Amino acid sequence: MKNSDFGSNRFTPLIKLACLILTGCCLTIPALAIEKLKAEDVVQKHLDSIGTPAARAAAAHRVILGSVEFHFRARGTGQTQGSAVLASEGLMTLIGMTFPNLEYPHERLGYDGHTFTTGFIRPGVRTVLGDFIKNRDSVFKDGLIGGTLSTAWPLLDLATRNPKLGYEGTDKINGREVYVLSYVPRKGSDFQIRLFFDAATFQHVRSTYGQVMSAMQGRTDKDSARQSASRYQVVEEFGDYKKEGGLTLPHTYKLQLLIDDYSGSSKSEWTLTLTQFELNHPVPADSFNVESYKAGS
Repeated sequence: MKNSDFGSNRFTPLIKLACLILTGCCLTIPALAIEKLKAEDVVQKHLDSIGTPAARAAAAHRVILGSVEFHFRARGTGQTQGSAVLASEGLMTLIGMTFPNLEYPHERLGYDGHTFTTGFIRPGVRTVLGDFIKNRDSVFKDGLIGGTLSTAWPLLDLATRNPKLGYEGTDKINGREVYVLSYVPRKGSDFQIRLFFDAATFQHVRSTYGQVMSAMQGRTDKDSARQSASRYQVVEEFGDYKKEGGLTLPHTYKLQLLIDDYSGSSKSEWTLTLTQFELNHPVPADSFNVESYKAGS
C-alpha cells in the first residue's frame, strides 16, 4: 500500500465515522458526570447504597466500637488517643469517647428521644464540643450527627423527620464528583446544613454545618470597627465503606469543630476508626441520657 492511499477518498467515510464516534464519546462523558437529579432521586439512590429496605429495617439497634485520635489547635496544640463507641436505637443516639487524659477524660453526646445531654468533665464544666452542640442541638436531635452509622439518620425516615431538602448541584471532594443537598430541619436550625454524596456510589461522604454571627455593636464607632463576625463550622467526613451484615457502612468517621470568634481561632478534630459492628444489639434506654453519668466514670 502506498502512503498516498491513506489520503485517498476510499478512507474518508471511515475517518469521518471515527471522528463522529470519538466526538460523541467526549460529549457524553461530561453530560453523565453532571447529570441533574432531584433531591428525592439522590435520597433514594443513597438509601439503596446502604442496603435493601429489609436489611435497613433489620438493623434496628446498633453498637459500634473503635478507636479515636483527637487533635486540638488554638494558641497551643494537643493530641491524645482513646476508645470510641456509637450507639443508636430508633431516634435515640449516643457518641462516647474516652481518653487517658485528666484534662480531657471523655466526650459524651446523647439524645434519648426527648432531650439532648452532654457529660461533664468536671463539676459544672462541659467539653468545648459538648457545650457548643448543646446550644445548637437541633442537628443532634434530627439525627444528622453520625450520618448513616446511626439508626436516627433522618434520610432513613423522611416522613417522620419532614425536613426541607434542596438539590444544590454538584461539587468535588478530593477530586471526586459529589451531589450536594441542602437540609433544613422541620423546626429550623442555627446552621446552614449541606450533605454530600459520592456521584458514583451515592454514599454519604460529608456533612457541613455552618453558622455566621454578626459582630456586636460597640459603644463607640471605634469599638465597633474592632469587632468582626463570629464563624462556626462543624464538618463530618465518612469513608472506607465496607459491608457489615446486610448494610454498607463507613469505617472511618472524622468530626471537626472550627471556631473563629472574639476569643480567637481553634480547630478540634476527632478521627474514629471503627472496627466492631453489632447491628441488632439492644441498648438500655437510660444509656442515651449521658448527663446522668458521674464525671470521670
